[in-house]
Amino acid sequence: MNNPVLRQRLHFGPRQLAVSGVVICAAIAWLSTLAGNATGIPPVLLALIGGAALAHRFDVAPLGEGVNFTVRTILRTGIALIGVRLSVAQIAELGISTVLVAAGGVLLMLSAGTVIAMAFGLPRGRSILSAGAVGICGASAALAISTVLPPHPAQERQTVTTVALVTALSTAAMLIYPLIGRMLGLGQLETGIFFGASIHDVTQVAGAGAMVSPATTTAAVATKLVRVSCLAPVVAAILFLGARRGVAAADAGAPPAIPVFLVGFALIAAAANFGLLPPALRSFLSASATFCLVAATAALGMKTSLRLLMAEGWRPLAAMTAQTLLLAAYVIGCIFLFKM
Repeated sequence: MNNPVLRQRLHFGPRQLAVSGVVICAAIAWLSTLAGNATGIPPVLLALIGGAALAHRFDVAPLGEGVNFTVRTILRTGIALIGVRLSVAQIAELGISTVLVAAGGVLLMLSAGTVIAMAFGLPRGRSILSAGAVGICGASAALAISTVLPPHPAQERQTVTTVALVTALSTAAMLIYPLIGRMLGLGQLETGIFFGASIHDVTQVAGAGAMVSPATTTAAVATKLVRVSCLAPVVAAILFLGARRGVAAADAGAPPAIPVFLVGFALIAAAANFGLLPPALRSFLSASATFCLVAATAALGMKTSLRLLMAEGWRPLAAMTAQTLLLAAYVIGCIFLFKM
């Protein structure tokens, strides 16, 4: 239940409370990262649980402005910084067939994956959110797509559920897919392509590759980068199509503005690939991107009721599991069809 202790102890003005909200989200992210490094549990999942538990135990309403700032501004900053991870050179080394298979998986999820989720009774926006998370890059994609979907009262709760489910499924895939690759007799390169084109989160892709060999890890991460490179275009397309639909309803003619964080993503990716960023700075920006996303997830957890999360029922899990299985089957089929 909510506890008024926090409200009573915080005798700050609005600005101090806002800063306190950001600091608490950052503290949860830091602790989650430490715990994740020690246990192997994804920090984003720990941050989600930690934020929700804090909101369940204390009245965090006074921190609302800082929590909202973390969900909006810090989240968008993290998405922009993801661009530093995009390596055109690594993608080029894969060959055109691998690039097409990975990009095709993204398109498959955004089309058939969305239809599958809707068949399970999920709303269209929620289905696109789920499909994008599975098809592109897990929690990062879910958080990015949620920023451009039409706002509605249940949006934050649905985003939290999607982040939790896609992280859990990605972790399960990290443990199970190496066994599947071995059962199918896939080579090191084929196994890496399988991991990179079908596992949701980058961290779990690298983890699965590390269970096989360094060559598999390299191929897996490079393949995953193809999907990551689709993040900005997909988010922009969702924004544009959603705005066009709204414009048609309102009979207006203004085109949708491109979000600043997408421009930042493109500029940072370009700077990284043109060698304008030293290796140390690239590593720092990549780590900062992860930290921003973990902090934003903690903030989402603080804004979400555990009771309402439980009320989501079985449909989101069933839909996302079906999407995950479809993507894995598609990638395995392409590997055997094209003899990659």
